[in-house]
Amino acid sequence: MNLDKKIIGKKIRQLRLEKGFSQEQLSEKIDISPRHMCTIENGNSFPSIETFVNISKILDIDINSFFNLNVDNKDSLRKEIYDLVQTSSRSELQLIKDIIIAVQKNA
Repeated sequence: MNLDKKIIGKKIRQLRLEKGFSQEQLSEKIDISPRHMCTIENGNSFPSIETFVNISKILDIDINSFFNLNVDNKDSLRKEIYDLVQTSSRSELQLIKDIIIAVQKNA
C-alpha cells in the first residue's frame, strides 16, 4: 500500500474545514501543537496512529476511508482525477458526479 502524505493531509484539511474547525481548534481537541497539525495538513508528515484515530473521532469520519488511496499508477489520468476527487468538497463531488453522468449518457 502506497500512502500519499499530501493526499491524506489535504483530505484532513478539507474535512476539518467542512466541520468548521480552525487548525488551532482541531489541534487543541486532539492534543497536538498547531504547528504539528500544519505539517500533517501540508503533507510533510504522517500523523501517529493515535493522532489519526483522534482526528477521525473529532471529525466524525471512518478512519478506513483514509486507507483506500491506491489507484493504478500506470494510468496517470485516472490517478490525477482520483487525487483531485480525494480533496473535493461534498458540493464539488456532486457536481463531478453530475458531469460524469452527463458525459456517459452522451458518449
